[in-house]
Amino acid sequence: MTEQARRYGGQDAAERTAERRARLVAAGLDLMGERGIAATTVRGVAEASGLAARYFYESFEGIEALQVAVFDAVAAEAAERAIAALAAAADDPAARVRAVLGEMVDLFLDDPRKGRVVLIDSVTSPVLGPRVLEESSRFAGMVAATASSGDPGAAADDLPVELRLTAQFLIGGVAQAIGAVLRGDIAADRDQLVDVLVAQFLAIVQGLARPVRP
Repeated sequence: MTEQARRYGGQDAAERTAERRARLVAAGLDLMGERGIAATTVRGVAEASGLAARYFYESFEGIEALQVAVFDAVAAEAAERAIAALAAAADDPAARVRAVLGEMVDLFLDDPRKGRVVLIDSVTSPVLGPRVLEESSRFAGMVAATASSGDPGAAADDLPVELRLTAQFLIGGVAQAIGAVLRGDIAADRDQLVDVLVAQFLAIVQGLARPVRP
């Protein structure tokens, strides 16, 4: 088979498969973010993506695999935006904290679908619950490493227990606060939310890099 025969619409088979997978993930985010995880089905995702159901199973074993893919895509975006915000922020603790927390608030408030999937529905999902714990630990590690060395990509496993526990506390509190605003439990605009998170974060983070008492 010639190269021309293997290509269709300017794409080869692998590119077409990747494009269909991206459409399915986008449709999954739409449905999970608007209807909820439990109400999202293979048939619904296939219809929303404009693809036949057989193409769903080309990329995913089942609806649970798609749920994980959607969650992981949002989590990856959050990590990328956080790291980029740190890199672009002024070399000042308050500026760095505001830059990162502002990015997280904007990510979830500007696109509530992502907030619902990652911060609200996933907590009670038997499939995504373990991913929530993994990502919370990963982000907490980034916070602890940043507080210790200024490098969010540094290893956090060898950092003091106090530092790591405090980072976990901070990440959990940020997620809960943003989730409360998304659910409508607390009426707060974007700037109010960021201001409160930054104030609370800075009040606690000052002790993160202090030496642990013997």
